[in-house]
Amino acid sequence: MTFVQLWPQCLLTLQQDLSAQQYNMWIAPLTVGEENGERVVFAPHAFGFNYIRQHFWDKIQAAANQTASDNEKPLVLKIGKGKAITAEIAPPQPALSVNGLPEKTSTIKTASHTKEKPQPHKAAKRNESALDIVAKRMGELGSKPSSADLAELSAKPAKTTEEVSDKSDGSDKSHKEKEKNEAQLKRYIDTNLNPDHTFAALVQGKGNRMAYAAAVSIAEAPGNPMYNPFFVYGSTGLGKTHLVQAIGNQLFKLKPKTRIRYIHADEFIRGIMSAFQAKSFEVMRTQYQQFDLLILDDVQFIAGKDRTMEEFFYVYNHLIDAKKQVILTCDTMPTHIDGMDDRLKSRFSWGLTVELEPPELEMRVAILQKKAEISAVKLKDEAAFFIAKHIRSNVRELEGAFKRVAAQSRFAKRPIDVGLATEALQDILNSHHKPMTLENIQSTVAKYYGVSVSDIMSKKRTRNIVRPRQMAMKLAKELTSLSLPAIGVGFGGRDHTTVMHATKSIDKLRQTDTETEKAYDILIKILRN
Repeated sequence: MTFVQLWPQCLLTLQQDLSAQQYNMWIAPLTVGEENGERVVFAPHAFGFNYIRQHFWDKIQAAANQTASDNEKPLVLKIGKGKAITAEIAPPQPALSVNGLPEKTSTIKTASHTKEKPQPHKAAKRNESALDIVAKRMGELGSKPSSADLAELSAKPAKTTEEVSDKSDGSDKSHKEKEKNEAQLKRYIDTNLNPDHTFAALVQGKGNRMAYAAAVSIAEAPGNPMYNPFFVYGSTGLGKTHLVQAIGNQLFKLKPKTRIRYIHADEFIRGIMSAFQAKSFEVMRTQYQQFDLLILDDVQFIAGKDRTMEEFFYVYNHLIDAKKQVILTCDTMPTHIDGMDDRLKSRFSWGLTVELEPPELEMRVAILQKKAEISAVKLKDEAAFFIAKHIRSNVRELEGAFKRVAAQSRFAKRPIDVGLATEALQDILNSHHKPMTLENIQSTVAKYYGVSVSDIMSKKRTRNIVRPRQMAMKLAKELTSLSLPAIGVGFGGRDHTTVMHATKSIDKLRQTDTETEKAYDILIKILRN
C-alpha cells in the first residue's frame, strides 16, 4: 500500500491522541504524497510547518510508522500541497447475542427520534475560535502568532452550542475571553516577529555577551536614552536578527499592548515606492510613527536611496523625540556605511552601538547542544566539538550543519557521533582545505575597514589606507606560505622590506592599541573560517 492509502489510518490514530480542536486546527489541513522514495506530509504554510514540527511531529511519525508496511521509507515534513485525505471512520460492530450471532435491532426512522452524531469538524465550524480565524487569515498576513499563545488556546476545547445555551453568563464570559484572545493574537501578528527568536533560545558567549545584556535591559525598559537607538552590527549569520527579535518577543510578553513592529529594510523601501505611487508619504510616516518599538533589519540597504533615507530620517526623529525605542542592525558600524546620509550616520551613533563577533569554540558547542535539546536529538559531546571545530564562520552555517547531521541521523537511524558527522558534512569539510590566497585576504581586510581593494593596492599613504594595507600584509605572512618578496609583488609590486615593516608595525600596535588587537583577532577568525 502507498502512503496515501495508509494515511487515513494515521489520521484515526491521531484523532484518538489529540483533542478535536487540535486535530481540526492542525492535522486535518495536512496533505500527503510520496517524493523520491520518501513519505511526505505537506503543511499548507510556513507557520503550520513550524508549529507541526514543534508540537505534533513526533505523534505523526509514530502513527505513520505504526501503520506503514515499509518502515525503511523516511517520513519528512514539507511546505506544499499533496493529496487531501480524510480519516476513515470504522464501521460500527453489530452487538452479539448470547449464541454469538448478531443481535437483531429495530430502527425507528422518525424526525423526532433520529439523531445524527455531530462530527468534530462540524462542531468546530459552528464554534470558530481565535485559532480558526487566525488560520484563515494566515495566508494573507504572512506572519506568525506566538507559539505559546497558540499552544495555550489549542489546549482549550471549543464549547458546543448545547453547552453554551445552558449558561448565558458563561456564554458572555466565553465571548469576551475569545475577543480578548483574538485581539492579542492580532497584535502579535502585526509585530511581524518570529516566535522562535527568544532569549531562551539564544546562547550567550564572548562574541555577544555585551549585546545580550543590553538587549535584556531594553526589553525591560525600552526608550532609555542610553540604549536609544540600539545599533547592532556584525558579519552575516552571527545572530543579529535573532537578538533584536528576542527584544520584541520579550517586550510583548511583558507588555502585550505595546505597539511593536519588526521590518527588513527591503520592506521599508517597498513601502516608500508604494507611497510614491499613491502620493501618500504622510500616511506612511504616520503608520511607522505609531509604534513604541521599531526594529529595522539590515539598515545598510537604504543607503544611496535619497527619498527612502529622507523618509526614514523623519520617522526616526519622531520616534526618538517621543522616547520610543529604535533598534537597527547592519553589517558594519554606522560611520562605515557607504552612501548613507551623514545626518543618519550621526544619529545612529547617539545611543549604544555594539558589535557581534564570530562565536568562539565553546559558544559554538553550546549552540549545537541547545539546537539538539530543542530538536530532541541526542548529540554526543565529541560530535558537538567535532562539528564546532570545523564550522567556525557564523551561527547560521553552524545551524545548517546541525540540520544536515540531524537529518542523516534520522535517515540512517544512527546516533550522532563523529563518524556520522563526518559523512554528513564531507563536502563542507573538504572545502575548508582550500589554500588561502592574497585576493581573499585583501578583500576581507578591505571590507572590514570600509575601503576598497584598489585603495590597498594603490600608492596612497593616508592613515585610513596604510593601516588596512599593513594589516593585510601581516595576515598574508601569517596565513600563507608565500615569501616576503612574493607578498610584496601581490601588493602592487612593493619591496619585501615594506612587508617586513608592515608586519613589525602591526605587531607593535597590537601591544599598545586595543582596536588593532581586536581587528587582528576578528580578521584571523574570519579568514581561518
